[in-house]
Amino acid sequence: MDVQSNYTDFFEGTEKLLEVWFSRRDGKEENCDLRKIPRATWESLLKLVKCEIISYKKNEHLDSYVLSESSMFVSKRCFILKTCGSTTLLNAVKPLLFLVQELTGFDAVLDIFYSRKNFVKPELQDKPHTSFEDEVEVLDELFGDGAAYCMGRINRDCWYLYTLNAPTGYGAIQVPDQTLEVIMQDLNQDVMQIFTQEGSKNGREATVKSGIDKLYPNAILDEFLFFSLRLLC
Repeated sequence: MDVQSNYTDFFEGTEKLLEVWFSRRDGKEENCDLRKIPRATWESLLKLVKCEIISYKKNEHLDSYVLSESSMFVSKRCFILKTCGSTTLLNAVKPLLFLVQELTGFDAVLDIFYSRKNFVKPELQDKPHTSFEDEVEVLDELFGDGAAYCMGRINRDCWYLYTLNAPTGYGAIQVPDQTLEVIMQDLNQDVMQIFTQEGSKNGREATVKSGIDKLYPNAILDEFLFFSLRLLC
């Protein structure tokens, strides 16, 4: 039986999040930079994930990409990829490690974080995302000292995390780094109309109507309004 045919109107909003920090074994990182990787190479990598680049912005600190299935951020030594739907994010990890070593000057992974909430309909995911156990197996083959965690109730909402048993002090990430994940459910349907193409003409209008533009007034936004209930900024 074709499972997909039973959920023609369903879209998996749960995002898969990958964050990888790179370094050099000899510590000489002055000429190393992930932003040396050209856009065409990123586009080829993202085909493995089943998504594509829609828009691009940059500043002196960060290259930012709006994707068909969420977003990607590239700084000097940190790579972040977020995808939703039935994308196959982990298919990109091994090729990413190769590209980084070949093109950027980095030759070691300082730390990795892969995380996601439990899927609403995991049966619609493609391998290796059919279960967290399968995802861990893929990552363990690439990283020898990984640690997998489940936070929350495994029969309700929970959060999965895979990271390295990284050292503290020298060799650990020295840059202040915080990630805030906000997950909302059962939202007011009238408010959610803002994030549809019937409720807003474009991404900019949805950003203003919802008040998102006031969260960080000086931020550079790159808004895109999708056909489904999604706004990327």
